[in-house]
Amino acid sequence: MIFARRIHYFWWLLLFVSGNAHSQSDLKPSLESNSGTIFLWESGKHKRGLNEQKSRFKPEGSARYGNHFDLDPGHGRFVSKDVKITDKIFTKGWTMEIVITPSGVDGQLISLPFAHLFERQNSLILRSKGPGGSSKIRFKIIRHKKPIHIVISSTRSGVEVHQNGELTRIEVKADKDPFESAPSGIVVGGSWFGRLYKVAVYSSINEGKVLYGSAKPLLDSIGQIIPSIEVRCRLKEKTRSPRINDLGPYARCLIYNLYDVHRVIEGDLKAKVIAVAHWAVLDRKYVTDVPAHSEKDFHLIIEPYFLHPQLKSERQFNDISNFDAPVFYDVSVPKIIGAR
Repeated sequence: MIFARRIHYFWWLLLFVSGNAHSQSDLKPSLESNSGTIFLWESGKHKRGLNEQKSRFKPEGSARYGNHFDLDPGHGRFVSKDVKITDKIFTKGWTMEIVITPSGVDGQLISLPFAHLFERQNSLILRSKGPGGSSKIRFKIIRHKKPIHIVISSTRSGVEVHQNGELTRIEVKADKDPFESAPSGIVVGGSWFGRLYKVAVYSSINEGKVLYGSAKPLLDSIGQIIPSIEVRCRLKEKTRSPRINDLGPYARCLIYNLYDVHRVIEGDLKAKVIAVAHWAVLDRKYVTDVPAHSEKDFHLIIEPYFLHPQLKSERQFNDISNFDAPVFYDVSVPKIIGAR
């Protein structure tokens, strides 16, 4: 009887491990999953360690990670490290795949050695050089509450753009301006205030509908955009900004302030007293617009702190006395000394 139970348990365990292995292999991203993949970065909750190893992106200036460990460049930018993308591999064509939340204002979204992508007035503009020469195209951005999936393919016969798996109408113009210089790797941002959740570059043509199907799990995991809370409040207690030397090996830090809530302008907030985490130092440079004057009113845009797991690994300073106050995160774009 005991032997039979052991046999039954062994087979159950074997089936569980086998099935789990298959499910994990289905979910695990692979550079070989699409033809000609030469660069791949993808966001995801609790994946920062994986992405830092895989993505080779480094934040500069006021660039920050979002709550899905996505790229939020703001006034700064994210720069690839140790990634060499040469023009020689694009003699037959190339494909770029991105998942973004548009900014809504003008800015440079992404820069590669062979292409620059800009956001301009509810459109994206691509300036590229390739086998057919330099070109400039414009296409309208799909507008809805969820991030959008974009695939841009460039061949000798022209450029195709897919948004969420559907072919998009583009406007093609001759690009008479000289193509700007670009780094050997990839740069995300240039006064761009959207979010980037995935970027992949292929040295061959990949079908837009197929890539959209592969990206569906990522799009579903991002879900709805977190609603922000807009408040008018008075600074009650503040944390002293640390010296740069106090950061040790860290390049960035957060400080906590305590506020009395006077008015909720937008969103749902019942608390009368709140603690708010603000960026104080980014890229070892001081943030200039951190509330610092006690008994003064401030207008803040905040989100619950627990919805931002990416902040847990950051250096933090807290001098406030009320540890029972609900904690929020200041999501407004910070300004730093020396920012462009």
